[in-house]
Amino acid sequence: MNTVSLGRRFASTLIDKLVIFVLFVFFALIFRSGVPGAELGTFFGLMERPYKQIESTKTIYEGNVENRDFMKSHGYGDYDFTDTDMKYEHYKTYMDVYHKYVIIFIIINLLYYFLNEYYLKASLGKKMLKCRVVKNGNTEMNIRDVFTRTGILATLMISAIVVQAWLNMSALVVSLLFFVALDLTVFTKRVSLIDKYSDTMVVYLK
Repeated sequence: MNTVSLGRRFASTLIDKLVIFVLFVFFALIFRSGVPGAELGTFFGLMERPYKQIESTKTIYEGNVENRDFMKSHGYGDYDFTDTDMKYEHYKTYMDVYHKYVIIFIIINLLYYFLNEYYLKASLGKKMLKCRVVKNGNTEMNIRDVFTRTGILATLMISAIVVQAWLNMSALVVSLLFFVALDLTVFTKRVSLIDKYSDTMVVYLK
């Protein structure tokens, strides 16, 4: 077993993020409200906005009415929303939608890494590239180690949300900073923050 190269580590991370994104979209569409894809599209749009701007946005019902009136006033036809199109309750806000999908995203991440590391001893991306997570000393992880790694990930993700609200940042910027902070030490010491504080390491299986 050898230390994992930066290229292999980076590639495995990309695979994991792609799989998580696909899973997120899949479950987001399952737990959606209203027109398929509309709520998810709203969430992706909200990711570009500073946190307080999302907080101060009107209700979705009011937003739909404004969109309808805008379309009519600019000659896009006399289309009117049906009761099904405006299924959202009058009190439901964009912040409700944002928090809903953030929670779904966090749950998918935690389950993805916990289940993979418990059954495969590595995330799917690492497994595909012949890597494995072990305890320092090259001994196999136990259930406690997997819980520790998942707990650290949960703590970091929740901390990122708190920082976003505190500093009034957009989710896109926070996500970028999160992944940079999480894996910055990989470039210098070949271990991520999760590896470091869980006393584990990623190794390459020849």
